[in-house]
Amino acid sequence: MSEMVEVLAGTSLFLLAFSLLIFDIPRYTLSLVSLALFSSKRRSASGTVCEATVSVIIPTFNGGSGLAPSISSLRRQTLRPVEIIVVDDGSTDQTRAVAERARAQGLVDMVICHGTRCGRSAAINAAARFARGDLLLTVDADTVFEPNAVERLAAAFGDPLVAGASCNIAISNERDSIWTGLQSVEYLMSITAGRSILDVVDAIACLSGACSMYRRDIFTQQGGLDVGPGEDMEYTLRLRRLGYVIRFVSDAWAETAGPASGISLLRQRARWDRDALRIRFMMYGELSFRHPLERLPDTIQRLDFIVFDLVPTLSLPFYLAYIVLLFGPDAVLFLSAIYLLLLWISVFNMALVFALFQRSVGKTLAGRWR
Repeated sequence: MSEMVEVLAGTSLFLLAFSLLIFDIPRYTLSLVSLALFSSKRRSASGTVCEATVSVIIPTFNGGSGLAPSISSLRRQTLRPVEIIVVDDGSTDQTRAVAERARAQGLVDMVICHGTRCGRSAAINAAARFARGDLLLTVDADTVFEPNAVERLAAAFGDPLVAGASCNIAISNERDSIWTGLQSVEYLMSITAGRSILDVVDAIACLSGACSMYRRDIFTQQGGLDVGPGEDMEYTLRLRRLGYVIRFVSDAWAETAGPASGISLLRQRARWDRDALRIRFMMYGELSFRHPLERLPDTIQRLDFIVFDLVPTLSLPFYLAYIVLLFGPDAVLFLSAIYLLLLWISVFNMALVFALFQRSVGKTLAGRWR
């Protein structure tokens, strides 16, 4: 331990700061400290009455195992949906049977079946044509909601400029493996803390695919979701470019299952990164520092991605090579010291999350509905 302290003490401040940047620590620590200092500015939907009606759309491919708990949690909402539409997107498991059984029991209002897999966007767009609610809530089949989540999400639309809102998300299967446990901690940092501070400055860049709510009239006017990958981010950026406001409702909670294996997690994150790069840079040209007529919040959300996502990801291989060249045999010792430092900072971050949101790793919702 003393050797690690000596290595850190002899390291330049620039290298230490860059090491923290590589591992995203400043992003969430600054977010949490800012929220703690300016907590009075956090938006909350609590106490706001919403008169809008909500249609729920559940697109699913082979999601039969999680469909019933998701429907059950939606039926227990303080703001009951006017309808629940399930879209079986060419599933080969028991999804259709589960959906039809729920419809026969009066738990689901409509079941749409695609003979072949058409994709999540096509499934949502198909259901939106039949929806009659003022607001559309799109939900993954393995998402389970707290009883007041829909009401709090809908309350965000009291502002006529709001065209989309997403809820706070936790991992429901955090005890399945070390990977889901790490994701549980990551979600507390990246979603609960990160998006809360971005919401304060109106810089939300992506409506969550697991559960997001849209104004139906704007959704249909815009032709629905893009059929390419990364449709949730593309639609969010499209709404921002049109001048609409996107909200993150931190006190509207839902849980969803995360990848349980390391390979599945890597594939998921590689897909997310690939989609983000394609949409941000190829479709919307967001690599430049500032666009003409762009609002300050739009600049902030782009810089947040470039500084805290793009730069660390691209720099990591070069960073590791530089550490090996700089420290030689002591490179492992330096990285171990950095790891321990980050571990203590992470503990501090989690304590702040618990204090600010009354949420800690290990609190699950899914068991309530099963």
